[in-house]
Amino acid sequence: MMHDRSIPGLALGIAREGRPLYMRGYGVMRPGGRARVRSTTIFSIGSLTKSFTSAATLLAIRSGALAFSTPLLGDPAANVRDALAMAAGIADYANLPGFSSERREPIAPLALYDAALRAPRAFSAGARGGYSNSDYLALALTLQNVEHRPYERILQRTLLALLHLRATAVAWPAFAPPATYARGNVPAGSPTLGFGVADLASNVPDLLRWYAAFFGGKILSRDWLAATLPPVALPGGGESAYGDGLVAARFFGRSVWLVRGYVAGYSSIAVHLRRDRLDLVILTNADRVDLTPLARSIVARALDIRDPLR
Repeated sequence: MMHDRSIPGLALGIAREGRPLYMRGYGVMRPGGRARVRSTTIFSIGSLTKSFTSAATLLAIRSGALAFSTPLLGDPAANVRDALAMAAGIADYANLPGFSSERREPIAPLALYDAALRAPRAFSAGARGGYSNSDYLALALTLQNVEHRPYERILQRTLLALLHLRATAVAWPAFAPPATYARGNVPAGSPTLGFGVADLASNVPDLLRWYAAFFGGKILSRDWLAATLPPVALPGGGESAYGDGLVAARFFGRSVWLVRGYVAGYSSIAVHLRRDRLDLVILTNADRVDLTPLARSIVARALDIRDPLR
């Protein structure tokens, strides 16, 4: 698969209830290079960032700094609950004319958000779910506004330090120089393009620890998460397949939560099998590769499923 899809390097890990079953790196850390990827190699993780933003938001709600009913910054028509379920209806800034994920020049996150707010709404807030990066940009900006501190400091204080996730941080400048950071196969864009949405870098061990804590009730109780994990019932009677930066899906008849991450030069996927309490993380330094077939194949082997097409 790596040769066929021009994937320079890949790291993967699978764990059950937080206990790693397998972790390994494959390929090289940069296109044309010789240094090998290890299981500990750091990659940009794209939309896997969103569950961190969701958790930080939920912790702020638990502390009273926010409420589910708090209006989003600059958008009184939608609230925090809507955005968590991607039901705010804000136009996705990544689909606006002229947007490029490979843009090198920094752009203020608030400018991206303002552009999304000026565009026509996709639908009325709370009416239905619909994938939009703008919803999680709105959450990060709203959280930063009420906490009166930078988003990355909020994550560090409330999540990363608490769980000892030492390989996880905003992708630039924290991990630009080290030899442990994989280089993507296309030029990376400015990290400000993914503020609160796709701006983190991490590695397989940290992410397995993260998902074990997130789904295992170590950050928020399962009762807290029950209302926000997908599918999410909406006030108008509809339903959203999105919630907490994840989408509800099925693998081999089993309910899963998953997220696919794409950012210039990198692709990733994380899958949580609810009944089996199994977590899978795959990180690559390849641009726009759908890793779902590989994830399904690995899950089939881990669960000893003979017919992976079921």
